[in-house]
Amino acid sequence: MLKLTHIINKGARRLCLHHPDDENKCVKVAMNYRHVWQLKNELEGYKKTKHLLADFLPEYEEELVETNLGPGLVCELIRNDDGTVSPWLVDDMRKGAISPDIVEQLQRYADIVIQNNIPLYDPNPCNFLIQIKNGKKRVVFSDMKSYNDYKPWVYLHLEKVIPALNRRILKRRLAKLFQKIENATSCAK
Repeated sequence: MLKLTHIINKGARRLCLHHPDDENKCVKVAMNYRHVWQLKNELEGYKKTKHLLADFLPEYEEELVETNLGPGLVCELIRNDDGTVSPWLVDDMRKGAISPDIVEQLQRYADIVIQNNIPLYDPNPCNFLIQIKNGKKRVVFSDMKSYNDYKPWVYLHLEKVIPALNRRILKRRLAKLFQKIENATSCAK
């Protein structure tokens, strides 16, 4: 059992903590046991798409592990060449410092997602990291959850069974991402 103590980041329903035995890994855990499904969902999403999005994803372990905080999802901790944990895209946006190569990588990511109709739930700036690897910037997506199961039970998840609807939703979500980036860079000028 892994004993987790050092928090890296906190989302709405999950925590990301340092792996106690490997400084190059982190562990995601649900803040409430009812949300463990998100960990399973993310691992499943990773397994299904790692061959398509390998350039944009951290490495994940094959199974959930037991921790003192409940089941955990172990993945690569994205670090820069100097050993620091890579910052979030949203951090660069706040500075208005989005470089054209980052936008180009994000566009390539979006193209792959749309062309392959990958059902992502949350492609927002808080789920992308900007890693400096071998002196170059690399975009890394850190949240492979698919489909929003927060909706009321009466809502049918039609995007799960209608590929055209899923593609439309993906395009809208990714357009919002690019609009946020455009707004951030416009405000900085």
